[in-house]
Amino acid sequence: MCNSSSKASYFQCVKSAWQQMTCTAGTECRTVNNKAVCADPNAPVESSTSTETKVACDTNNSTMCDASDKSAFYMCTDKFWTKMQCDGANVCMARDGKTACVDQATADAPVLPCTVANATQCAPDNQKIFQICIDDYWTNSTCADDNYCLLRGDSAVCVDKATANAPVLPCTTAKATRCIDGAPQKYQFCYDGYWSNSTCTDNNYCLFRGESALCVDKATAEAPVQPCTKANATRCVDEDELIYQLCYDGFWSNSTCDTGNVCRMPDTGKNAVCMDKDEAYLSITMSTLHEPTPFRGTISMGVSVRDALSWGPSVVLGALAIAFGVGI
Repeated sequence: MCNSSSKASYFQCVKSAWQQMTCTAGTECRTVNNKAVCADPNAPVESSTSTETKVACDTNNSTMCDASDKSAFYMCTDKFWTKMQCDGANVCMARDGKTACVDQATADAPVLPCTVANATQCAPDNQKIFQICIDDYWTNSTCADDNYCLLRGDSAVCVDKATANAPVLPCTTAKATRCIDGAPQKYQFCYDGYWSNSTCTDNNYCLFRGESALCVDKATAEAPVQPCTKANATRCVDEDELIYQLCYDGFWSNSTCDTGNVCRMPDTGKNAVCMDKDEAYLSITMSTLHEPTPFRGTISMGVSVRDALSWGPSVVLGALAIAFGVGI
């Protein structure tokens, strides 16, 4: 509809609200066949094909629904009622003297008053619909995708179906987390006084350590619970050279070396390292993976560790006989 206070602008209904638009330079707004158009002000006015009798009105921009067409409404423009259409499949609804274009579900909902502006609640007869208190009446809206309405504390929220159907259990510590018995890939967090469900991402599993629930890989979640004392300490695992453990929150937690790497402990006894598998046999730190042996003096025969490892048993025994001057 044209703006009665400015010839160069008009109003367009966008998402159930009037938005002022401006005509291009050199044109002005005209109402043609009940529609606002921007045209040359010097051009002849098109004759209207409408046979409806014009009805006078008192207040410009006031509106009312069309009793004979639920998708249409009238707006007072230049002291006469002008017929307008709601966007898409929306229909006209009048509440408390105000007119709005809304979806069919909202229009069909019972007219129920409310007192707290912007308060929310779930619809009693439809789990996918929540209601918002607007202009002293509950107005329906729909949760997106496969979500459902869930009332937590004083607010309605849209959540996945599993969370919506979970038992309502109260909690006392905000943001506290815990794992769920029987659902290893789900966890709960304390939100607004109630436990709410959530799911670990990337096929991870829930693990409770200390006072918090964590999402970790399956191997870590299923590893035996072993306490530790030094935070952030690391160590290799004798049973699997691809895994190393990190001391986190008082317990050893599993982690995995990158592809092609294996865990080794340096001679210094410090943290574990992941090194290239093809070079791991060159490191003397391999001995730290086994029980220590009694100290013996070492004799260098001018060969590298790598060459010595490649010798057969007879060559090694012969070299020892030469070095000590004894027969075999």
